[in-house]
Amino acid sequence: MLNLNKKRFSEPARRTRNQTAGFTIVELIVSLVVGSLLVGAASLLGSVYYSLSARALSLTVANSYSENKVESLRSTGYLGLTDGTTNITSELPGELRSPRSGSLQVSSQSTSVKKIDISITYNDQGAQRTYSYTTYIGELGVGQY
Repeated sequence: MLNLNKKRFSEPARRTRNQTAGFTIVELIVSLVVGSLLVGAASLLGSVYYSLSARALSLTVANSYSENKVESLRSTGYLGLTDGTTNITSELPGELRSPRSGSLQVSSQSTSVKKIDISITYNDQGAQRTYSYTTYIGELGVGQY
């Protein structure tokens, strides 16, 4: 005959009152603190990345404009350059944040060399940044003073 009252070995043991399932309140608080620290760090990294990429974009735009301007002056040639200062604010790219301003100064260094100074000032996240570019244009051509 079958005896149905006997315990089977395959049945899980019953839990007593001292055994509990789940996490304790301390474990939950610690996991919330660690999680919030990770989310805060990720948020900080994102904002720093955005700030640095915006700064790099402005610097790249200013550098690219300066190099293009110098190349156009080189194409003009030594004899086409007159000494003096020119306001180039209206020529500056729109990617540079306002207020922005720029100046181009041509000066004679000797009878066969002209010095070109380009200065660009723009708003970089609330601070004024100035980018200066200097080169020389010789009467004989590039690198031939």
